[in-house]
Parts: sequence; C-alpha cells; structure tokens
Amino acid sequence: MKTCAVVLAAGLGKRMKSATPKVVHNLLGRPVVTYPVEAVKAVTGVSKIVLVIGRHSEDKLKAIFKDDPVVSFAYQENLLGTADALKSGLGCLNGEQFDYTVVTTADAPLIRGETLQGLIDTHISGGNAVTVLSFVSKNPSSYGRLIRNPDGTLKGIVENPDATEEERKINEVNSGIYVFSQHALPLLDMIQVNAKKGEFYLTDIVSVAAEHGLRVDAQKMLDEDEFIGINSRAELLQALNALKRRINRHWMDEGVTLMDENTTLISSSVSIGRDTIIYPNVILEGKTIIGEGCVIYPNVRIVDSIIERDVVVKDSTLIEDSKIDSGAAVGPFAHLRPGAVIGKKAKVGNFVEIKKSTLGNNTKASHLSYIGDAAVGDNVNIGAGTITCNYDGVNKFKTVIEDGVFIGSDSQLVAPVTVGKGAFVGAGSTITHDVPADALAISRVRQRTIIDWVKAKFKK
Repeated sequence: MKTCAVVLAAGLGKRMKSATPKVVHNLLGRPVVTYPVEAVKAVTGVSKIVLVIGRHSEDKLKAIFKDDPVVSFAYQENLLGTADALKSGLGCLNGEQFDYTVVTTADAPLIRGETLQGLIDTHISGGNAVTVLSFVSKNPSSYGRLIRNPDGTLKGIVENPDATEEERKINEVNSGIYVFSQHALPLLDMIQVNAKKGEFYLTDIVSVAAEHGLRVDAQKMLDEDEFIGINSRAELLQALNALKRRINRHWMDEGVTLMDENTTLISSSVSIGRDTIIYPNVILEGKTIIGEGCVIYPNVRIVDSIIERDVVVKDSTLIEDSKIDSGAAVGPFAHLRPGAVIGKKAKVGNFVEIKKSTLGNNTKASHLSYIGDAAVGDNVNIGAGTITCNYDGVNKFKTVIEDGVFIGSDSQLVAPVTVGKGAFVGAGSTITHDVPADALAISRVRQRTIIDWVKAKFKK
C-alpha cells in the first residue's frame, strides 16, 4: 500500500492578528504544524508528505522542516479554497502514483496517528473512493454538516453558510480530514466554484463522487477535542488546554504523580520515569528526560535537559540544556545554563548559577556562587559567594578545580587558573595563579584594628 499525505497549510490566519503564520505559532514548545505532520507519519505506508503552503509562510515553514526528508512543499499561488489547495499539492508529485491520499489540515494539531490509521483502514475495508472523518459537535455552527440519505449512506457535505435551517440542526460535522483512492482524484476537476465565496470547496467532492456512482462514507468520532482547529488566539489556548490534559493524563497513567495537572505543562517530546513527583507550576519543555523517583518542586522550568533518577529539583529553579546525575539536588532559586553537568549526589543550592561547567560527584556549591567555564572535580566544597572570573571582556577562560578542594567563602578564581587536588583556598581570597595540590592559598590585606577610632572620629 503506497500512501501520500497532503497537509493543507496555506491559510492566512487573519483572525490571529499576527505577523506569524497561524500554523507556526507555538503550542507546548512546538509549532502547530508539526503535530499533524507527526500524526500522518504514523500511518502505515505513508512515504511522502506534501505541505501545501502560501508564499507568505514559505521561509518559516521550510525552516521548520529543512532536515525532514519525507516532507516536500507545494505552493497554492492563489487562495482559491481547499479543493484548489489539494490540486496544488498533487501537482508537485510529478506524475508519481499513490494508492491512497490522506488529506488533513495544518491547523488541527490534536489529531492522533491512530485516528488517521483507523480512517484509512475503514476506507480500504469498505472499498471506498472517498472517506470523510466526521465528529459529533456540541456547537456545530462553524462546521460543514454531513448530509446522509435515508439509508444512512453519505450524500454530501454542506458548509454552514449554505445550509438550510433544517440542515443546521445536524450535529455530525466535517473534520476537514479525508482519504481518497487514486481513481477519485480526477473528480477534483469537476468541483464548481462556490458563488458566495469564489472558492473551490473540497467538501463538494463527496457529492460529486456520489453522483458518479462511487462509494463514499464517513467515519464518525465522538471526541470533539481531537478536531479543534486553530483560527484565533482563543482556539490556540483551547488546543493547548486539550493537549495539556492529554499529555498529563498519559504520564499519570504511566506512574507519574502530578500534584496539580491544571498548572503543569509538559511538552509532547518530554519523557518522565515512574514514581517521579511533580508539584504545581512546573514546565517541562523540549527533549527533556526525567528519570525515575525524582521530585520536581513548584515553579521549576526544565528545557532540553537530562535528569537522572532520584534527583531533587527545588523551588523556582531554571535548568537549560544541562545534565544532572542520579541523587543530586538543585535549588532553590538555582540556574543551570547550557552545558552544565552535575555529578552524582552533588548539591547546587540557593542562588547558584552554573554555565558550561562540570561539577563532580558529591561536590557542593550550596549558595550564592557563579561557576562558568569550569571543570570541578569530586568532593569539592565551594563556599558562599565564590566566583569563577572566566571573561576578560574579549575571551572566555577555563577554571580547573581538582578533587577534594575546599574553596572558602567570597573567593574569586581568575581564569585561567588551576587549584590542585586537596588544596584549600582561604575565605576572601582572589586567586590569580595556580595553586599546587595540598597547598593553602590566601590573598588578603592584613587586618588592622585601631582602638577607639570611632570615638576620636566623631568626638564633638
């Protein structure tokens, strides 16, 4: 079975009131258009996906799929309706023949791969020329109604503006998703322009096929949320909430505890291990992987990071493109910037910022420190207020702190510098030269105490 998928993405989305094409808007960390493309990839036999785009969205959509060998692009030069859009998509196949063509819209991000697979299975088993995916809507006013014959067979689809009062009472509506057999596609040329809109409606192919004696059918679905289309900011929010519920329920079914599913945002590309506990107001984005038995406290955001098992991330912490090994603790109010690697059972505490640095196993930076461009060994203690001075205004330099080092509070390590294994740095020191192993380094001005200075200074 050789199948092509056509995803219609040429609409302007004027109701979004945005310079960004509506299908490029962010939905839980990803562009809207990536969701239906991912869904059609799950259909057995799909070897080609054609994205029908307009010139207004060309650059942004091509950038999204620039590394995807399955996706190609077709242009709808003039926005003359959905039937014209499909013809534009088929026109870029250069005569290549497919047994079946699946058509969906790029602004319907909640459609599931298994739903599309079920649709095409129904299409094939029924020997249909055209099969429509329909659903029952509580508020069908903006959808095309499915018109059935007395025996239940599908007669056609009527768009809401063209429907009679009686037809508008029908609650089975068109999702905008179809499957066509190869022999049905020439019927696209028989669709007449809609007089009111000046467009060619793809919905009309149902009645055209029926009039030509071809078998048409509809598969009715009951989950209306799956067919939310995005034409406005309100619908974008509606889709986000539905997708959020779907993802959160999935992870709870997989053994993850969510303290408040309404305030937890988990991107579809995130993975979470069982027995992890997630508190309210947590955001997990990108390709983040959370291991088993972790605890993620409130107001935490984690992006594109790997969190191994039994890690504790405390309140109000931001973690970006970093890795935390098992048993470590981070936060509260910590910031791991890209390139941070935290070792086993290490501790990163209050108001500590780490960038492009490695902290070894059992190492502690408990509070008020900046560690940038550094390699820190195992069993190191970094005192409060420690700064690795890695930037001279032009270049970045590296600090090396070897195993077992003790860094006293309020120390500055001016890179490039190495503190040898087991060395001590006294509190309040500025280290500008390498410190040998097991040495003590102190750089302070000697303290002077002047007795009764205050009395003399302020004596009247």
